[in-house]
Amino acid sequence: MVTRPGAAPDFMSQMTSAVMAGTTPYDVIAVEDETFISMSRADWLVPLDDLFDDEFWTDFPQDMLEMIEIWHRYDGKLYRMPHNFEAQYFWYRKDILDELGLEVPETWEELVEIGKQLTGDGVWAISDGMAKGAYLMVNLGYWTLQAGGNAFDLGPEFETAMQFLHDLMYEHQIFPVAALNRDFDALNQDYMNDRVVMMRQWPYFYDVGRGDTEWFEEDKMAIALPLAGPGGRATYAAAWGWSVPKTSTKIEAAKTFIEFMTSIENAPKLAQMSVWWLSPRKSVLEAVGDEGIAKYMAWYSEEGVIKPRPFHPRFLEAGTVLEDIASAYLTNQITLEEAVSRAKQRLGDL
Repeated sequence: MVTRPGAAPDFMSQMTSAVMAGTTPYDVIAVEDETFISMSRADWLVPLDDLFDDEFWTDFPQDMLEMIEIWHRYDGKLYRMPHNFEAQYFWYRKDILDELGLEVPETWEELVEIGKQLTGDGVWAISDGMAKGAYLMVNLGYWTLQAGGNAFDLGPEFETAMQFLHDLMYEHQIFPVAALNRDFDALNQDYMNDRVVMMRQWPYFYDVGRGDTEWFEEDKMAIALPLAGPGGRATYAAAWGWSVPKTSTKIEAAKTFIEFMTSIENAPKLAQMSVWWLSPRKSVLEAVGDEGIAKYMAWYSEEGVIKPRPFHPRFLEAGTVLEDIASAYLTNQITLEEAVSRAKQRLGDL
């Protein structure tokens, strides 16, 4: 087992070189949404439909099946088998808010009001990992959903989200501009070193924070529902899953591995080990129960705040466009009007 490049563009560059040479550095790959879109459309992956019978699919809830249809199949074939289902959560330092007598914000307006009381002396009310390389794209999709739209549509909701982010940085000064150079690991460190009070982060942070036993306390890792923007409360779920490159020399063994890891018998055992394997599959929730972050996944689902992830058929390339123009706007190199105009032209070219 080896660790692949974490950033999607770096991983795609590695795989492109390997596939063009008729080889692969991996026989089974853990693939995120961004790279799956590109790899499936490039015909680099092996179909996995023959591994799973009708009984297997009865283990999946409808919302997860809908996600699989959009994000794991292409041209009617299954090329990626999800091993998790991850919503982005809104984490906050309850200990800090309680000490100051403040409530966790529920809306964009409350975030600004409360955030001004939290920011200062090297502490930021809210931050994120917004470096280029898919981190910023994730962030833009999140805020645009709360504005009521899809970032790839470049509509008024996208403009509203961009303006709000800019205001958080420059007008209200509660969100660090330096976040544009930080990845999720750096964000976690800022949060755990008392430099950030609130953040949007994936569920793997549940294990990261608890792994630092000297730092961890429950009130340092509280979770609230996502903020409500003009479009209401919203977050979205993504998933990682197993895929097999066509250039593997061990395709049948790779497929056997995937079948074993995702079976109704073994998927629950993995979910009990780590949130990396958590999903709303019936077998998984029955095994995990109300423990850990599973209760928050159920809470978010019951509240109806988990929306479909914004989709684009040229997902990685379109995301790069959004990142380029957003980065330029959020560092005051171009105006919002110029940013949207350039994005529309470049997405049109795609």
